[in-house]
Amino acid sequence: MLPFAASEGHNPVIFPNLCIYRFARATTIAKAATFGVTLGMVLQGQARIRLGAHTLSLEPTRLLVFTRETEHHLSTVNAGHERPYIGMSLGFGPERVARALIELAEAGGSSASEPVPAFLLPCDEAIANALERLLAAVIHPVERKLIAPLVVDEILFRLLQSDAAAAVRSGVGQPNDAKRILETMGYIRLHHAEKLNVERLAKRAGMSASHFAHRFRAVARMSPMRYVREARLERARTLLLENGSRVGEVALDVGFESPAHFTREYKRRFGTSPSRSLAALDLASPDRPSRRP
Repeated sequence: MLPFAASEGHNPVIFPNLCIYRFARATTIAKAATFGVTLGMVLQGQARIRLGAHTLSLEPTRLLVFTRETEHHLSTVNAGHERPYIGMSLGFGPERVARALIELAEAGGSSASEPVPAFLLPCDEAIANALERLLAAVIHPVERKLIAPLVVDEILFRLLQSDAAAAVRSGVGQPNDAKRILETMGYIRLHHAEKLNVERLAKRAGMSASHFAHRFRAVARMSPMRYVREARLERARTLLLENGSRVGEVALDVGFESPAHFTREYKRRFGTSPSRSLAALDLASPDRPSRRP
């Protein structure tokens, strides 16, 4: 069993956008949300995913790729204490996805238009090996910092190069225009704690506010201000799980108006409160010093 699948439910991992889930009984999660391009995989057991009127069966031989923010229902099948359900989700940050899409567009993309919300892929040997290397790397601090991000890029490129992802590749538009959006995303990530608005970001990108907002959504797959919020949450999660910072201090440091607002947004984004993330991580890593909100 994975060392970070120790507790029931959501098990946080000290690596951006990676989470492990463990359920020792039949469980249904209603209205779970994904943010951007997200890979879902069953490591042990079986699950059913309901997207609107469609139900997909997910097992270790298949991968589920969400192409945008999507609400869905997940139900585990035949899970028990002797053989619990174990699954993982790996989200690819908007900046990483945009960079990959630009590079693929420059190499020649697809003419498809509207991306589908999700698609299934067989878990071929190349992707399975990459996922295994990722899970091994995130356990060790040095490999987590140096090797794991490279493996994530490899997994993303393999997913985006599939026939099923043709519509996702087409959304980036003209690479030169998209590169200005990518540069703006990097600026937001570095200045997320400042008071940012669409007008300021558009001026920096050399675009009108309306055109900038339209192109930003096409490339980043979310609005500019939504990306600002996501950048703050990602930085907050790093400060909490890696540095052991206090919840109240983190909320103000990354740009939220109050700890209460931060806690609401954190729970919406990661499925659990900041304090419960810390408690679950301490349970999975008893040698780590304890933390208090």
